[in-house]
Amino acid sequence: MYEIVIAEDEHWLRSELAVMIERIGEGFTVVGEAVDGEDAWNMLMELWPSILITDIRMPRRDGLDVIRGIDEAGLPIVPIIVSGYDDFAYAQQAVRFGVSEYLLKPVKQEELQEALRRSLKRLGLLQEVNGCLRKVEFYLHGLPDGDAKKRLEELDALLQELRKSKTVHPNSRKTVLNVFSGKWIELIRGMRPDYDPGVPPVWDSFEQTQEYFHRLLEIWSFAVRDEADPNIRQTIRRACDYIASHYMQPLTLVKMAQLSSLSPSYFGYLFKQHTGQPFVAYLNGVRIQKAKALLMEDDIKVYEAAEMVGFVSLPHFNRLFKTATGKTPNDFRKGMGR
Repeated sequence: MYEIVIAEDEHWLRSELAVMIERIGEGFTVVGEAVDGEDAWNMLMELWPSILITDIRMPRRDGLDVIRGIDEAGLPIVPIIVSGYDDFAYAQQAVRFGVSEYLLKPVKQEELQEALRRSLKRLGLLQEVNGCLRKVEFYLHGLPDGDAKKRLEELDALLQELRKSKTVHPNSRKTVLNVFSGKWIELIRGMRPDYDPGVPPVWDSFEQTQEYFHRLLEIWSFAVRDEADPNIRQTIRRACDYIASHYMQPLTLVKMAQLSSLSPSYFGYLFKQHTGQPFVAYLNGVRIQKAKALLMEDDIKVYEAAEMVGFVSLPHFNRLFKTATGKTPNDFRKGMGR
């Protein structure tokens, strides 16, 4: 499967793109729909998709700035721009950030299909980096589950794996280490906003790299101990309660973090730690459960149920519903005798 995030502030176009991708098939699937650039960036950091389809002009953070962030961080994500003719000159700036796919509105399904197929060639060059980044993400999310000895052993094993890998280009290895340190520093700053990590090493020396990450582990461990506050669990519980009563609204990780007075990165980390699921997966789970109840009503159509629980794309709803229940919404309704 090739996972895609769509970033578009116009609901109808975002839904239309999701429908096109559903029709195209070929292993492409939409895992997230962002309403603006800031939401898109946080979704990329949480879901790690293979492809980003983004508009240029969006609220809070434009698509070009998100693409610049992908390029600067060296993330293994292939961007595709979808924008209007008036933005063409502006979008040409994206070439310097490695963008090779630019689609004009209105987008035709055949053009989108060809752009996605061409993106697969670029993805082939990024698979190794993507795998390394997922191991980094797995390690960071597993930090609270182990003791001090286990955390240190797993850290050293991960660093050794990156060092000995024969298929990772040296520049790609540095990209992974930059992302690793950056995300860890964000977690620490969630607890200690004034934390200054100083200048990181250039990653050429394994001994210096290992020493640097050992120091991050030490700082994180002391910060977690100092942050051992029962209010944190209460904060996440309040967030879950808010989701339960506002699931039909366009909730995002950024919005929930703001309501909780936490940074998006730290909120996402705490949310997964306490619920066992990423924010997007948890929200979709709540919406699917609510949709089940609505589908029991004879006078509510499937697309109406999808909209009532907060999904703007019917294909996206159908796919998530089948993944969660093993049945399409219509089959579920028939099976329940409706």
